[in-house]
Amino acid sequence: MNYGQNRSYGGRSRRRRRQRMMKTILLSFIVVLLVAGTAILLVSLKRISEREENRETSPLTDTVDTSAQTTPEDTAGGVLKEGFITKKFTPEELHRGDLILVRAGAPYVFPEKMNLQDLYTGRKKYDNGARAFQISTADLELDSFVLSKLNEMTETFYETTGERGLLVKSAFRSEESQKELFDYRVERDGEKEALKYVARPGESEHHTAMAFDMSVYKDGANTYISDEEEYLWIYENAHKYGFILRYPEEKADITGIAYEAWHFRYVGVPHAYYIYKEGLVLEEYIELLRNEHAYDDIHLTVESDDGISYEIYYVPASESGDTDIILPSGYEYTVSGNNTDGFIVTVKLS
Repeated sequence: MNYGQNRSYGGRSRRRRRQRMMKTILLSFIVVLLVAGTAILLVSLKRISEREENRETSPLTDTVDTSAQTTPEDTAGGVLKEGFITKKFTPEELHRGDLILVRAGAPYVFPEKMNLQDLYTGRKKYDNGARAFQISTADLELDSFVLSKLNEMTETFYETTGERGLLVKSAFRSEESQKELFDYRVERDGEKEALKYVARPGESEHHTAMAFDMSVYKDGANTYISDEEEYLWIYENAHKYGFILRYPEEKADITGIAYEAWHFRYVGVPHAYYIYKEGLVLEEYIELLRNEHAYDDIHLTVESDDGISYEIYYVPASESGDTDIILPSGYEYTVSGNNTDGFIVTVKLS
């Protein structure tokens, strides 16, 4: 009987040891799972944190508006740091604006309608019947805004000098009228000589209605402005009204046109200022903006004599459709195509 009791006790003891062993194994397994889970969680949190940090410094992803990948804060253009908007410009708008470059190889793209005004009725007329400038024929036309700037310039010239001999001989030309002129010069002088002074049809600045030929008519004779000392004021002040002498003598190899002391072109005040002060031609100015004053580079700043400051930058045109252009918010600005490969933004700062 005692033996049986001892055997029963021994069996219970072994069962308790097995149970304790199983609990120990189970507890150890649970600890291992907890440690592994914690490690996995920590690694996951670290990866999430790294992704968040990378998102702040990496380029924008495809899920973000890619038109603003270069933010204004990344540019040197100060005005854009104060706020900006993005607008789309069509391929057609590449051929519109004050700074379009029309020349051999870059023909003018005629719009369906132009804002033309005839010089005969549009000239400034004084109470005494005098006019600030004369015209060679009654059918001359210019863009209406350009004519208003021509009136401002010639009015100031007349009131400053008292001279009334300025004569506008040519202004807007249709493609047909340019062809007539070109064919006449080719027949008279030969094509090589004609091309020194007359552009091929479609490639003349006169198509834009922003260019005109002006000389001096007095004492029954027609002379060049450059030959009349009292009229040199025009060369020295035209830029203040947005005009440049388009074909200076020393730049014929760049413009492709021989010296024309009579041909003026409207490009806008800040651009005319810079071109005049730096001794450039329009080709050089556009190249300068393209190479040194792009949107994401240092913008050009110009201050006119009246204390108004401008900020200017270049944006390349898209090769496939509309061009997104970042513009300042809260400032007056204009956007002009250059007729070839980009847009020029001009911001009026003050």
